[in-house]
Amino acid sequence: MAAKNKLVMCALLLTSPSCWAEEEAFSIDHATVDVTSCQNSPAKERMFACHRIERGEGYVVATRRYWPAKRSDDDAFEKVTVVFHSKPRAGDKLDISSQSVFVFFSAGPSSFPGKHGCYGAAKDGVVEIASVSESAMRILVSTTIDLQSPLGFQGECDQKKAMKREISGRAVRVDDLNAWRGRWDSSVDMWDEARP
Repeated sequence: MAAKNKLVMCALLLTSPSCWAEEEAFSIDHATVDVTSCQNSPAKERMFACHRIERGEGYVVATRRYWPAKRSDDDAFEKVTVVFHSKPRAGDKLDISSQSVFVFFSAGPSSFPGKHGCYGAAKDGVVEIASVSESAMRILVSTTIDLQSPLGFQGECDQKKAMKREISGRAVRVDDLNAWRGRWDSSVDMWDEARP
């Protein structure tokens, strides 16, 4: 359990020099996340449900990080998904509490999806749109997230995560997604959502 907790903390805090991750960022026009359903999903799915992207009227910017295993069962992931109700413009500064933008974070050990780790949705803060083009979007996220454990384990997520993050996402299509990036259907297993 100590190794799992260390990896969760590595993913959450990124304070260890050994925290080197494979990372990608992307943006998708005509896409959305079913925010109401994902927040009411079964407990074991809550770390992943609000990262599941589908076709829609909005715009999504996301990052996916993965720390490969150094020993058995010690790989880890971190995901951030930012959902706009409509495609924003450069210079926009959106208040998260206004519900015009939704920010969701989760991180944990990839070998124990839905059992260990931490997740949460931002309730306040801002998302600034630094630049927008047909090929990419760059945003600045500044928020604090109350973290929760998917199975309610005491002490696993007793903290708030301050997030100040710049995300530069190159444009992709919903059809370009796989389970790791956020495409979901009934055949997808959480194991596939927890690693590339």
